Amino acid sequence: MERHDEQARARRARRRKRFEAIRGRRRLTALVATSTLIVATATISAIGVRTADCAYADGGCEPTMVLPVKGGVIVSPFDAPAQVWLAGHRGVDIAADEGATLVAPADGTVSFAGKVGGKSVVSIVHGAWTLTFEPAVTTLAVGTKVRRGRPFGTMSGSSDHCDGACVHWGIRMAGRRYVDPERWLRPQRVVLVD
Repeated sequence: MERHDEQARARRARRRKRFEAIRGRRRLTALVATSTLIVATATISAIGVRTADCAYADGGCEPTMVLPVKGGVIVSPFDAPAQVWLAGHRGVDIAADEGATLVAPADGTVSFAGKVGGKSVVSIVHGAWTLTFEPAVTTLAVGTKVRRGRPFGTMSGSSDHCDGACVHWGIRMAGRRYVDPERWLRPQRVVLVD
């Protein structure tokens, strides 16, 4: 039993060290990307160019959702399984510390708050999608409406997913199919097709 506990502690320590290294690299990448974006936006605004049919002015494109951790960085990307029952990473991991405030990525309704397999989970229904967060806790009752960008809970509770270094965010469609949350963080323009 002690040997098993030592092995589990060693695995958690290696996982935490890996997340810390990833977090450092992601922060550096985010800093460089932000600097590049500021320069590119200033250049585009000055010459009035539209990118991907999205104007940088009133009526321009906006992402469908916002990141549930303000200023967070994705440290582990989505990896869809070939079939819904196979192994895969059904969401993204966002670097966050214990107690970090979680905001609703989109308007919705709290549909679940509690334990699933010993893990603290909060779910929000947004249309036909269910957004899940782990580890997460909330003081909101099931059925409470939440607004995009507004706090709904904190990264807290039990989970063996990130060992307190990140929060897992998944988006499930009907039929148990998961989609990549990062897709909904990019600006998009909705158009009618004949």
